[in-house]
Amino acid sequence: MSKAPLTTAAFDGLLATLGRIRDEYLGSPERDFDELETLEGFQYVIQMVGHVSEFLIEADRERPRFSLIVSPARKILGDNPDSIYHQAAIRGDRAYRIRGRRTGQDYISFTVHGTDPTGGYGGPVLADINDGDFRFDADDRYEIVLSATKPADDDPAVWIPLDPDARAIIVRNYFGRELSVQNDPEVHVVLDIEPLEPAGPTPAITDAELADRIQASSTMLEAITLGLRVFGAPPAMKLPFVSDVPNTVGTPWSFRATGEDVAGAVDIYYSTGSYDLGPDDALVMEGTIPPCRFTNVMLWNVHMQTLDYRTRRNSVNHTQVVPEADGSYRIVISAHDPGVPNWLDTGGHRRGTIFWRFLLPESDPETPRCSVVDVATLRP
Repeated sequence: MSKAPLTTAAFDGLLATLGRIRDEYLGSPERDFDELETLEGFQYVIQMVGHVSEFLIEADRERPRFSLIVSPARKILGDNPDSIYHQAAIRGDRAYRIRGRRTGQDYISFTVHGTDPTGGYGGPVLADINDGDFRFDADDRYEIVLSATKPADDDPAVWIPLDPDARAIIVRNYFGRELSVQNDPEVHVVLDIEPLEPAGPTPAITDAELADRIQASSTMLEAITLGLRVFGAPPAMKLPFVSDVPNTVGTPWSFRATGEDVAGAVDIYYSTGSYDLGPDDALVMEGTIPPCRFTNVMLWNVHMQTLDYRTRRNSVNHTQVVPEADGSYRIVISAHDPGVPNWLDTGGHRRGTIFWRFLLPESDPETPRCSVVDVATLRP
């Protein structure tokens, strides 16, 4: 007999889930992955095993800690080379204090999430706050209290009421720098979380507890692979910022404005669509960027992962973009370098996602104008 019967059974279930992901996601005829997409799919799945290990297997909701969500080697559900993301698993019936310090960010936000009904990552936003509401001291430090009851008036922390259904908190730190922060080893985020009431040392894990965490990991892995919509298919939920027409993007819109119960950064106006280009095609996007905290645009593969941004340029932020003489932008997406500014390299990907972020714009951003031309016509 196994010395850990519940965990052994859960582990067997995890192996079975990975087998289904191999056959029904990576091997799905409906998804029509080419070889590069399939290879990147295997990488994605292995990266997600690492993600659920850190977020769920190692989670201690009584004594949470912040962990990095993404890196150049782990990309999940629409990552971003200009942001450093953190996560922590929490309980809605506990209370916590967060301490942090501003280190050059254009924007900082915290979103508290409930349970994703599919078992996936994120869940509905139950509360949110950004740095416009922080109380910074002389050293740019700030504190936040998450609790059911408001802290004392002399407490320096900003209060976020904690919903009983809260299960996770996500932290976004955006930097509009010439060198994207995910490529800059000198950039860091100062951040910590601790329970308001001391929880004591972490007890030894039990068979039942580890089995529950492995089961939750299996469910999340299934949700963020088999649960992803087929690339190019209309989304189940029609959102105005998502275009269904290849080589175009949708009208910029925020999650807060949609009123939908979805996970995301509520201060950001998103605009997204897909590209599907031949080897000699170029997609040209033109428009203007309104005054805002931060803006960028990037390319993802069919698994919602940014392309390789360490050795190629496939994103630009508002600092990196080279404007036209009138202040507008022209951004070119293609497989070959046309020798013009603001070229985004598809890196051998015949198709993928275009994703814009406009953060706290002072006016509604215009929809980027898109056209497909022969790349040779753009060369100087």
